[in-house]
Amino acid sequence: MSNEEKILSMLTKMQSDIDTTKELLTGKKEPEKKMTQREVFMGLANLLNDDEKEALGKYMAAEEARKAALYG
Repeated sequence: MSNEEKILSMLTKMQSDIDTTKELLTGKKEPEKKMTQREVFMGLANLLNDDEKEALGKYMAAEEARKAALYG
């Protein structure tokens, strides 16, 4: 899987997580169970697996290099 495919997959998963969070916050969906604040933060911290973190890191480095080249 290419870096672009990994990033697209990660962004799709993140959008799904965002949509679910919005539904929970607006009361359109009930949480499956009560979570502690620690569980929420740990869940957010673990959204990306190692491959996704690596792909995102490479993408961000390439974007920074592109911006530096364009805007010097």
